[in-house]
Amino acid sequence: MPRLDKEVKVQIVRSDNKEFNINGSDWKLLELEGFGEFENDISVVDKAVGDGGTITSSRMEAKDRTIVAKSLNRHLNDVLRREADSFFNPKLTYKVYLTYMGITRWAEGMIYKYHLPNGNIHRTMILTVTFLFPNPYLKSFEDFGEDIASITPMLGFPYICNISSGRPQGITGGIYNFARQVVLDNDGAVETYCRAVFVAKGDVTNPSLIIGKSYVKVLDTMVAGDVIEMDFTKAPPTVKKNGVNIIGKCDRTSSFDTMILNRGETVIQFDADDGTNLLRVSIYYNKLYAVI
Repeated sequence: MPRLDKEVKVQIVRSDNKEFNINGSDWKLLELEGFGEFENDISVVDKAVGDGGTITSSRMEAKDRTIVAKSLNRHLNDVLRREADSFFNPKLTYKVYLTYMGITRWAEGMIYKYHLPNGNIHRTMILTVTFLFPNPYLKSFEDFGEDIASITPMLGFPYICNISSGRPQGITGGIYNFARQVVLDNDGAVETYCRAVFVAKGDVTNPSLIIGKSYVKVLDTMVAGDVIEMDFTKAPPTVKKNGVNIIGKCDRTSSFDTMILNRGETVIQFDADDGTNLLRVSIYYNKLYAVI
């Protein structure tokens, strides 16, 4: 059984927000399988001439990972067993957060195997649960929110204050620099996708999000307080206004499949046919890793 770092903690959150913690209180973590390894499915075609072959594709398949823990208080075995049996359900989804050496990453999936054997009720119980994660990558704990409609103060010159009015006078070199783009740095293992939230502070017509040469444009008018959310992390992507699906209002030339944050730096911009300065736009994304 591999030696575990002292900082290892596991938090499992069920789709109804109930939690199960393995942190040395009721349960102690014994073993982790699949969190520090990956397997790449590589396709190779033999060369027509010469030795070897040519790689034609590579992909990561769905990944199963196992957590093994033991109960710490044998006098509470009956309580701990009931809690575990009640929490782990084959029909619900779970988010598994693993903190290892100060780094927290997570993945979402369903229970593939569950084992809490019956036996002597006074002995230490060993819990083994295996999750199957359709997305094999572990996500960063932070979603790296970035406001790309930030306002940056600039310099006015000369700065002369009128004593009678209390207002500054002079030639203004620029009071605000209204940013309409941001550079995001993805240093994860692979490309990832983002979620964009548009909040209107006034009337805005046909807002759009642009990544490289790709964009998604909503043919609609927003008023103060309206919120449009473009979520490219979902399959298929969604576009909602105040919680209501409006993907049918997107411009036909919108490209959902290529709204990708590649590894390295990516420039993301927003625009609108009218009222661009009345938008607040935030981008959220998780970096993806093969292991922790």
